[in-house]
Amino acid sequence: MKLISRIIPAALGLLAILFVHYSQSARAGWSVNVGANGSGTVTVKVTSATGIANTVTTPFGPNPGAAINKQSNFTFTATGALPAGANPGTYVQVRAFASYQTSIQQATVGGDRNDNDVLLPFVIPKSACASSDVEIVPIQTDSTSITFQYKAKLSDEGSAVLLRIVDTNTLQQKYVVLLAGPYDNTSPDNCEGTITVTGNPGQLYLLLDGTTSTLPFNISCPPDQVLDCFAAALETYNPPAVATGDTGPYTITYDPLPSQLVLGVTNTVTVTARDTNGCTVKCQFKVYRQPISFDGFYSPIGGADATGGSCDPQPGPLRTFKLGNVVPVKFAMTCNGLPITGGVPPSIKIQNCNGSAPYEGLFQIFNNEWHFNIDSSVINNPGKYTITAMLPDGSTHYAVIQYKK
Repeated sequence: MKLISRIIPAALGLLAILFVHYSQSARAGWSVNVGANGSGTVTVKVTSATGIANTVTTPFGPNPGAAINKQSNFTFTATGALPAGANPGTYVQVRAFASYQTSIQQATVGGDRNDNDVLLPFVIPKSACASSDVEIVPIQTDSTSITFQYKAKLSDEGSAVLLRIVDTNTLQQKYVVLLAGPYDNTSPDNCEGTITVTGNPGQLYLLLDGTTSTLPFNISCPPDQVLDCFAAALETYNPPAVATGDTGPYTITYDPLPSQLVLGVTNTVTVTARDTNGCTVKCQFKVYRQPISFDGFYSPIGGADATGGSCDPQPGPLRTFKLGNVVPVKFAMTCNGLPITGGVPPSIKIQNCNGSAPYEGLFQIFNNEWHFNIDSSVINNPGKYTITAMLPDGSTHYAVIQYKK
């Protein structure tokens, strides 16, 4: 359990943001849930050194409150049993008030081993991203007193803030209030109120202790990997990322997906796991996606891409043909050195350089090559045309040819 403490002159006020994660360890602790009328429940949890946890929850009515302890010298009348394995000296005292305010009294006797006498840890978290956010502002000060307004946003039972006002001369604890989650000051059931303390404002100090308890939640990424030319057909990675913890089931997403990887380069893939409470953890791994090997359009076109010409006057079209002649568009595809002669066929798009609507069709396999014949049913007007082959891995290759009468 990690704990944050602050000591600030009371007259200066405070704006404190607490956001702490921890690795849960064996200890005793308690949590409180207080309703609008001052009633609720208090829960004691004891985790043994072997990791076995036991809890007891006791309801309490409106003020004066309740206690769960094994001692007889407290003023509270409601006493509940302790969980199995608890040290007989373990105690929990809670005094509840309306509007979601609680206060505690602390004894000098020791509690269970490893407990915290400043702020007993909350050990019944709900999520993997518990947080404490509290704002405290002085709103009125005179020579004999100071009044604060506090607002707290506590994500769940795993988050709490303890406010104390102490006289620095006498070391007297003038005021104690424990704010126990879950509270959200953006909702009607906000956790807010005022504290008025008498005394010399220059001698009063505000002590703020906050703690958050989170459930473990982790993600393990797949190892770095190389995907072959047909990764466009994959919907996820294998092996997949694995999320572990106490807040599942988990939703795992990848960015980018295999079909969205940039060809021929090493891509960074980000994996995000989201639990039932909306908490997220991320990891990253590297993926190289191989492109389909393409050596250019064969004769009579004889080139592609950087050697495929252009619609511009310079360098101009790659080849010129007489209108009406049949022009075969031919090429071969390989993946890892093996010819691709089946599966999803590549497609062709033929578009006039003037931007008119394109013609689209499919290549067919012939003698381990992919063929498409351009005849008068495809091009029947002179002009410059861009010939684009779209391969199954999503890559494209082009050449520009010209037809003349």
